Amino acid sequence: MRTLTNLKTIAIGMLYIFVCSCEKEKTEVVDSNYITLFRTATDPTADYLLSVEDLMTGTISATGTGIEVGGWSYFATAGNTLFAIDYDNSIAKGYLLDSGQLVENGQFAFERLDCFGEGTNGTAVGIGAPWGGGSFNCKINIIDGASTSIIKSVNTPIYEPYHEGNQLNAWPTANWIQNNKLFVSFYPLVGTSWKTPMTDTAYVSVYSYPGLVYQYTFKDTRTGPIGYYASQPCVVEDESGNHYTFSSASISTGYTQSTKPAGILKINNGETTFDEDYFFNTEELGYKVLGGVYVGNGKVVARVLSTTVEANPAVVSWATFAVTEGLIHNMAVIDLFNKTIQVVNDIPLHGGQYKTPFLVEDGKVYASITTSSSDAYIYKIDPETVTATKGAKIQGAEIQAFYKY
Repeated sequence: MRTLTNLKTIAIGMLYIFVCSCEKEKTEVVDSNYITLFRTATDPTADYLLSVEDLMTGTISATGTGIEVGGWSYFATAGNTLFAIDYDNSIAKGYLLDSGQLVENGQFAFERLDCFGEGTNGTAVGIGAPWGGGSFNCKINIIDGASTSIIKSVNTPIYEPYHEGNQLNAWPTANWIQNNKLFVSFYPLVGTSWKTPMTDTAYVSVYSYPGLVYQYTFKDTRTGPIGYYASQPCVVEDESGNHYTFSSASISTGYTQSTKPAGILKINNGETTFDEDYFFNTEELGYKVLGGVYVGNGKVVARVLSTTVEANPAVVSWATFAVTEGLIHNMAVIDLFNKTIQVVNDIPLHGGQYKTPFLVEDGKVYASITTSSSDAYIYKIDPETVTATKGAKIQGAEIQAFYKY
């Protein structure tokens, strides 16, 4: 499990910014529409922003090219700005494509950033979770891409769950904006031990946006909490503005128990409650949905975990994040409208990722698949035929993010 660095204070971070501002600006020549965040190894690692001409042929490597973004990083976008969020140094760097070059256009220090979503008017929403049980509050930040800065920050409990008289932390798993409201899904946990004694309910808290004032929390007891650690893509939106949420409560994702069937719930456009007439029990079909991307016409390409595989005693807590050792995942095509799951047999069992990346282009989905320390490739998935084609070899651990200008 990845932990945030606590050695850097905000003051030190600001000093770092001042020192770095005196250095020569880093650039990467961009000769294609694809930008990738390339991870050389699992941990420790060096992460790079790379321009890639073709995702389906040749080898993708950071040798002699790319921009090293710092330490172990997440990746997010705000407008036309790409952010490399460096957890080793608690610094977020922004990059813009300018005259054929990817140029660093600023950076800021952060205390916590754990859950990311798209904002409005060129912004992103980044939520800092209550790490380690030190606080029950989350910090909701609006990040502006143009100025590469946090322009609004609110410290707030997204929910106050109690178990046996003790207050638990509420860990955010996804956030999205609709109709001037910010929706935040989360799961309760004991911050000091990561135990999850409350797994019988799906939760979503609602805030005003951009005011970020808490309004209420709505729930559903047909399945467990939505998503899990590491800002996985656990909520998707269809063409009508309806949202579908993925609940797995899988031991492999860090839950310490699973008390409700894995499933998918629906929040209709304009509503602030779950649709009582929609529930897709994915566990009945033998799978827990971990994260996915919406392609169109009700289709989702998703990483899934077989319930048979999870029942194996060898599958331990947090196994889903073991990129090269935890070869327990399938890729599948899910039909939300017809409630079906079809495994993509062309993709082998593979390891998991933090903030699983997908790229949708022309109705196809690109995904990074790692099966060993020397065997990682990009696959292009066709959701209509439920097939996949092996593409470029990744000379490293994985592609942590894809971006297309």
